[in-house]
Amino acid sequence: MKVFFNYIFLVFFFQINGVYAQTDVVILSENVGTEIDIHENRFYRIFPREKGFINAQIIKSGESTYKVTIVKKNNRKSFKVIRLLNQTNFQQLKDKVDQQPELTKEAKIAMYEGMDFLRAEKVIQDLPKPQFIVLKHSGKKKLKGTLLNFEDNILYIQTASRIEKINLSLLDQISYRTSLGKYDPYRNYFYILSSIVGLGISHKYNSQRPTIYNEYPYQNVPRSDLSFYRYITGIVFGLIFSSEVFDALSTLLTSSDTIILSEAEYEAQNYK
Repeated sequence: MKVFFNYIFLVFFFQINGVYAQTDVVILSENVGTEIDIHENRFYRIFPREKGFINAQIIKSGESTYKVTIVKKNNRKSFKVIRLLNQTNFQQLKDKVDQQPELTKEAKIAMYEGMDFLRAEKVIQDLPKPQFIVLKHSGKKKLKGTLLNFEDNILYIQTASRIEKINLSLLDQISYRTSLGKYDPYRNYFYILSSIVGLGISHKYNSQRPTIYNEYPYQNVPRSDLSFYRYITGIVFGLIFSSEVFDALSTLLTSSDTIILSEAEYEAQNYK
């Protein structure tokens, strides 16, 4: 009998505590619920500096103090952090949310249209490769080169000296060409033109060089083989550099686009 009454007491005690705890949950504004989700946080910017934010709940912990329990996710692991607010901080957040419009379905769609960082992996995967790109990564570092491949969230970029490997998580911004191959039909004409330019440079060089004559037994006979060798060399060099020059020119003439691929960069450019 005593055990039974103890059981009833414990059940009643925890029920009362549960009701009491529920009444302690504070609704920040009519625009958000008892639990602030990730969409509301992004739209109203309630806790903009909480990286990996999933949801949050505000609980009144004293006469003029509040405890904020924030659920965050980092490296696929969820964890909780506690933030404390005084009455002034709470009122400032409340006023900030109250002054903004309601988060409708249309407003949510419009908000996410510019957030390419949420689909960064797909954006990089869909880029035509290889192509010349300009990256901003690791905060303020810039890198220019040819994007060769994207595998296991690693970008392989050919620079002038070596192949750089950049993790997608470090990427802040990328500038790329919206289309490739637009000027490919003119590639062969450019090769011919570059070989002619190389031949012209060789001819100019030959005309400025003194005549070299054959040695014994063909004295006084100009060495035409040297001039011919220079002509061939000029044509070969023209063809060697023609591909790189053509790719550079076609890249400059093709329209480019820049997208933001990190939340930190998005915050920096949109909420300075």
